[in-house]
Amino acid sequence: MLKLCGVGASPGIAVGVAHFLGGPVEVQERRVFPEEIPGELERFAQALERSDAQMRRIQQQIAAQEGDGHEYSILEAHRLMLSDVHLVEETRRFIRDDHVSAEWALRRTIDQIRAVFNRIEDPYFRERRSDVDMIGERILRNLVGMTPPGQDEVPRGAVVFAHDLSPADVTQLGRAGISGFFTEGGGKTSHTAVVARALGLPYVVGVHDYMHHIRTGMTVIVDGGHGEVILDPDGTARARYAARAARDLARAQRLAQAREAPAETLDGGRVHLAANVELLEEVPAAVELGAESIGLFRTEFLYLERPDLPTEDEQYHHAVAALRMLGGRLATFRTLDLGGDKLPASVRIPAGNNPALGLRSIRYSLWQRDVFKAQLRALFRAAAVAPLRILFPLISGVAELRAVKAICGEAVGELERAGVEHASKVPLGVMIETPSAAFITDLLASECDFLTIGTNDLIQYALAADRQDEHVGYLYHPLHPAIIRAVSQVVTAAQRAGKPVAMCGDMAGDPLLSWVLLALGLRDLSMAPRQIPIVKSIIRSTRLSDAQELLQKVMGLQTEEEVEETVSATMLARFPLEFADVESEVDAGGDLPA
Repeated sequence: MLKLCGVGASPGIAVGVAHFLGGPVEVQERRVFPEEIPGELERFAQALERSDAQMRRIQQQIAAQEGDGHEYSILEAHRLMLSDVHLVEETRRFIRDDHVSAEWALRRTIDQIRAVFNRIEDPYFRERRSDVDMIGERILRNLVGMTPPGQDEVPRGAVVFAHDLSPADVTQLGRAGISGFFTEGGGKTSHTAVVARALGLPYVVGVHDYMHHIRTGMTVIVDGGHGEVILDPDGTARARYAARAARDLARAQRLAQAREAPAETLDGGRVHLAANVELLEEVPAAVELGAESIGLFRTEFLYLERPDLPTEDEQYHHAVAALRMLGGRLATFRTLDLGGDKLPASVRIPAGNNPALGLRSIRYSLWQRDVFKAQLRALFRAAAVAPLRILFPLISGVAELRAVKAICGEAVGELERAGVEHASKVPLGVMIETPSAAFITDLLASECDFLTIGTNDLIQYALAADRQDEHVGYLYHPLHPAIIRAVSQVVTAAQRAGKPVAMCGDMAGDPLLSWVLLALGLRDLSMAPRQIPIVKSIIRSTRLSDAQELLQKVMGLQTEEEVEETVSATMLARFPLEFADVESEVDAGGDLPA
């Protein structure tokens, strides 16, 4: 028995026989004679057509089986990439100018695009390179006459392993009865991972050094929640994972029963649960999991995978598509949060000594007003179609907020003069994610329509601890007394000003913190969609008086360790089913999940 560690990309436990789908296509440089160039261009065109036809057939299967809309949308995005000018024209240029085969020209083009993504520091943005890799692999397979991975004969219930898998591969294999996957490549925010989560299939990425230890037909366990792969498990391991799978099933069944029920405490406290999303494909899944609205729609994705900026019309149609998927539910769009570790190819920002404290987020928008104004015009236009709000990130003071509001006025004026349909009034909100904003919440509240606490940045700025820096990561504590007091101060100031306040950082979706947040007065929480069912379950089993009693204990403690121990012990004892995996890890001497 051997345990391999990777990164959990889709939760769940799968047990089955291993089945290998092969590695990436190996391509060698091959020169061609001038008279062969037309033939290579034709081969490339035919490979593009076959690739498109394959993905179109998969889309038709999804539609026929009434599959999730976001699976269909991801495949549609991949089909559009087949006509991307940078992929297609650059490959054709290599064939014509360098006199090389279609395979080698395509490989060079893919390598160039990958190099752009490799320079991006933000993990989420960098993982978008996997979409380009998957499209390139499919075209290459069609060029050399290989069968696409999803068309291999794979036994039902098998655990598939490969160098990497595309969303189309996972869709086909999942619908054919595969129990789970693990790959060497990929990432937990890749489109492949999104599809795996939508299909409920366990998936672990970043698993290395397995080829010398695994063989087709060997029994394998994939633990997508903990990012583990167990090769040739013994009887004890099988029993342990079978017990965990049974607990997961019981928990999922219990949580599913409350999907349509309101998030309301036993003593009548109503809580609004919203979702954080960044892709259109995530919206249907969020609604299915019980999201009452989109509390944070990150708009940076539109600026990715392209060397140019998206047009106003593109941003308008993107926003309208999201609003129509929501069916009348409210959506809150955060304006561009670029800079720092988020630098797509289409954006140039002067490098500073400390990017996290430099020209990023709303500061970038105020620096590039034409870019900012195009986004604002698109959102004011979309607001005429369905309800939405606009949220401004990293606001540090009233003067900055007033400058932003003035630009909003300019954008509305331009739409009015051009006779373009739009909403003249849209709720404008401020993200409280800097200490200065927390200190003057009352002043900011008087200048905006709503407030949202962004805890990820607020914690790192308040504690002077970069959450991406492994050397100071130990200082990053959501339950630090300073953070609890800051959140309390923000909520109190918002309530006194009569302005709605929400929370959209990681704290909002951590079920261990639900009682603390409720006791602090928060009644609007926005989180990753998959966290909504468990947070709702806890809320529906809670009395506010119990949560307030816990908060009173916490407020009398002096260190973050004391707070964490008190909160964890209380929540684990009160909700044994929801935190079954946490309890088992504690009993086994493991670390408590962050």
